[in-house]
Amino acid sequence: MKVTDSLSGLAIEKKYLLAVSGGVDSMVLMHLFYNSPYQFSVVHCNFQLRGEDSLSDEKLVREYCYARRIELFVKSFDTLKLKKNRESIEMVARNLRYDYFRELAKEQLFDYLVTAHHLNDNVETFFINLLRGSGSKGLSGMKKISNFVLRPLLSFPRKEIVAFAQENSIPWREDASNYTLEYLRNKIRHKIIPEFMDISPEFLRQVDKSMSILHETQSFIEFKVQELQNEASITVEEGIKIFSLDKLKKADFILSYHLLSQYGFTNKEDCINIINSQTGNIFESNTFKVWIDRGRVLLEEKKKNVSIKNSITIKSIPFMIQEPVAVKLYEKNIRESNANEIVDLDKIEFPLTLRNWQNGDVFYPINGLGKKKVSKYLKDSKVSNFQKEKVMVLCNKLGEIIWLVGFRLDDRFKVSDTSKRFLHLFYNL
Repeated sequence: MKVTDSLSGLAIEKKYLLAVSGGVDSMVLMHLFYNSPYQFSVVHCNFQLRGEDSLSDEKLVREYCYARRIELFVKSFDTLKLKKNRESIEMVARNLRYDYFRELAKEQLFDYLVTAHHLNDNVETFFINLLRGSGSKGLSGMKKISNFVLRPLLSFPRKEIVAFAQENSIPWREDASNYTLEYLRNKIRHKIIPEFMDISPEFLRQVDKSMSILHETQSFIEFKVQELQNEASITVEEGIKIFSLDKLKKADFILSYHLLSQYGFTNKEDCINIINSQTGNIFESNTFKVWIDRGRVLLEEKKKNVSIKNSITIKSIPFMIQEPVAVKLYEKNIRESNANEIVDLDKIEFPLTLRNWQNGDVFYPINGLGKKKVSKYLKDSKVSNFQKEKVMVLCNKLGEIIWLVGFRLDDRFKVSDTSKRFLHLFYNL
């Protein structure tokens, strides 16, 4: 297969966005698209990291596009200012450009982002992931098509791309930072891969073949993991995934591990502990929190797990909030049947407090048998640890619980035949 054949098979009706840096690979990619029937535009990112060299890269891309009337989008970033502590500058730049690419593709209705990654890039990525201890997914490398990203040059080694550029007088610029050994990728590029090439001239092709086999293996694993996910899934509440703990225990561990790793639990020891844990155990990854409750594994994304640390003071009514719980309080002189709960407003002393329940809280459940600890009530009601963490109470001026929100009123504040004013309580609007 020749470089000129790399675009064969692309959908003619689609709209393509080419990421062009000014390097040889991306300039060849632009040349190929320019001489094709496909509809495309070009995007260039200037990270302002190399002074005049960055400006010269941008100038080359601008001049090439202008001369050929190619639509061009250019975005400059103050990358060093945006870098946070401990972040590598390469990762910062990568996140900036891909965030911009996605934003641009959405705004301009591009179907695909096209990048100029080639075989050498893929082999380098293989070694980087190998050094990080990646599994089959990481070692299978980049794919020619991944979501909305196309990599048509992925099967071609860099030397073939350079030869094509020279034969067709395609201009490009060399990035001097590609030759410094300060970066891991460059160490692999200039020190590791040449050693293997000396041993076997077909080394790049052989690694590509191995990555293809690993990709097939990973695809099979993902298929089996999806089967397990479908079988073990009990139900999905809003923002919560629930799996059968028993099904995860009975499955091959490698499948359960891959399922849980999707939620950030990539350490095998953590997965073993989750699968063998008892009711009440809680685990956390960087992105998800897990509760074990009566044979169920409940997972919730952390950003959705909202709780308050301080109480909310309610000085008057009407009152309404949406977070951390959706609650509305207002006065009526008559009872409304659509209210969740109704209490006698004349028995209430303001200000009220809405807060998380705490150990030691007690109340008198309406129509119950006297005083009861909130913790005992929740346990008797079979409320999971996951749900308990979100439970709130509405208290009066003296700190007495008026309402265990979403569960039960306190008997001391219930309405009677002599009640004149009513406080209507709505939960989860």
